[in-house]
Amino acid sequence: MKKFCLNALLSVFVFAAMSAFSHATLADSLDVDLSKPEVELTTSFDGAQLLFFGVHTPGTDVIVVVRGPEKDTPVRRKERIAGIWVNSDEVMFKKVPTFYSAAATRPPEEILDAETLRKFEIGVENLNLVPGNAIYSMDDITVFSAGLLRNMQRIELFSAKIGEIKKVGKQLFRTNLWFPSNVNVGGYIVTTHLVMDGKITETKVTNILVHKTGIEAGIYNFAHDHALLYGLLAVLIAVVSGWSANAIFRKG
Repeated sequence: MKKFCLNALLSVFVFAAMSAFSHATLADSLDVDLSKPEVELTTSFDGAQLLFFGVHTPGTDVIVVVRGPEKDTPVRRKERIAGIWVNSDEVMFKKVPTFYSAAATRPPEEILDAETLRKFEIGVENLNLVPGNAIYSMDDITVFSAGLLRNMQRIELFSAKIGEIKKVGKQLFRTNLWFPSNVNVGGYIVTTHLVMDGKITETKVTNILVHKTGIEAGIYNFAHDHALLYGLLAVLIAVVSGWSANAIFRKG
């Protein structure tokens, strides 16, 4: 009941904010904002939803793309050898977003042509996945790229489904941005495109910070700031735990 009341109050607040927002920015063709500019990862974190809203020119469409921090990501091909599945070939893709989702007022293929969708990487199928290995054929790279997309969708860090952006009145729009429990920490970029007559006429970029809080933040920061010491402590704890378990077992 308490959660329902809080959600209701938040909805009323956001609606009022959007109304004031629209009156304050009537001269602008596109403006956006977030209910909260950050996602806090706690020990009980099971995902978070942020409200993303804004103002657009009447008669236009809006597309929103969310990308997480980039990192090099390997994809391995498994082969069955002597009845055992083992990793064989590997392709390392450069600067792959660790998270990707998109939303639109209409299906993107109805708003923009295929070339523009590829240029702006709208939809997971249009991500520009760049392999670091030059030894494979284009057919092999296509297979590995498809494997990467499947892996990221399986762990819910890539969303193949385009989310819905709801128009509120003639100028307001809103959508919910979902972050699953296994999101990576770091800076996330929300890119909003305003589309008119099949062309992107304006783009806005909004930043979201995903970070750990509480004791997890302390452990995370210590591990990154003092990697060697953290590693030695981890080994020491493992040795002590193993010794303790062995001692208990011998007594039993």
